[in-house]
Amino acid sequence: MEEAKGNSWIILHNAVIVTMDPQSRVFRNGGIVIEHDSIKAIGQSSDILRDFSALAHQIIDLNSQILLPGLINTHVHTSQQLGRGIADDVDLMTWLHGRIWPYESNMTEEDSYVSTLLCAIELIHSGVTCFAEAGGSTFLEWPEQ
Repeated sequence: MEEAKGNSWIILHNAVIVTMDPQSRVFRNGGIVIEHDSIKAIGQSSDILRDFSALAHQIIDLNSQILLPGLINTHVHTSQQLGRGIADDVDLMTWLHGRIWPYESNMTEEDSYVSTLLCAIELIHSGVTCFAEAGGSTFLEWPEQ
């Protein structure tokens, strides 16, 4: 058993844990130990609790929720977040020329900022930990909050 460094260890247990390890393991009643931003151990809840409970400053029962690695979204237009639904019912050329480009060309820097913040909130809420901005009416500075 390892010694806790400070008081930063967290145990998440009683979860369905989907790993991305070479064996593609899934723990139906799994536990995970986290120290700062690093995963220290993954295994069956009973083993994790037995081996690490004394080291943890926080133990969280996930009540059989699913725990999986962060998702990656490879095509996001952050500037279009505020315009959702304005072009759902048209063909591609109408979508571009009649809806999206006019919408984006009328955006202010503040509109783009708010749209980007809203997009980031939705991405985080959806489990996305990395995304690629595919382009659009974005301004030079990204929100720093």
